Amino acid sequence: MQHEILGAPIAVIGASRTGRAYLELIRALGAEPLLVDPTIDAAAAAALGAELLPLDDALRRAQIVAVHAPTLPETHHLIGRRELALMRDGAGLVNTARSWLVDETALIEELQRGRLGAAIDVFDEEPLAADSPFRALPGVLVTPHRAAGTREGRLRQGRIVADEVEAFVEGRPLVHAVDRAQLSSMA
Repeated sequence: MQHEILGAPIAVIGASRTGRAYLELIRALGAEPLLVDPTIDAAAAAALGAELLPLDDALRRAQIVAVHAPTLPETHHLIGRRELALMRDGAGLVNTARSWLVDETALIEELQRGRLGAAIDVFDEEPLAADSPFRALPGVLVTPHRAAGTREGRLRQGRIVADEVEAFVEGRPLVHAVDRAQLSSMA
């Protein structure tokens, strides 16, 4: 069964730059944004147009769960058997961040039951093996992790780097600066 995004509760796990862009996109499509991120408070989530929830509550409510958390020791298999079991029947999991965040074995087992769907472009073993169970499961979309692999994306990345180097040399503030505090949540 297909569902509309309009009015659908969609949980975004992680208010990273990508997570924030995802929130903006789903808001524009009329979704009900839910946010899971222990580094921000309810007011900051509201400023992003989302309702801040604990992970378990978001998993229970969401029609779609999109993973955008950082790769940290505490986020390893953030979504495992227990968390997948909390998701409602017919819900979908989107992981375009890192395979580290989702227990792949538990996800395959849940998908084989047919209770959930998934869209995934990151895997424990890459490239994805030809005989991977992901390739044969109904309700599963698998793609390579290449969102920025376009000609335009590569040119934009190069322009960003060149602009940052120029700003640094000229003593101007950097647009994409990363401080020590941010380094601890990046991988």
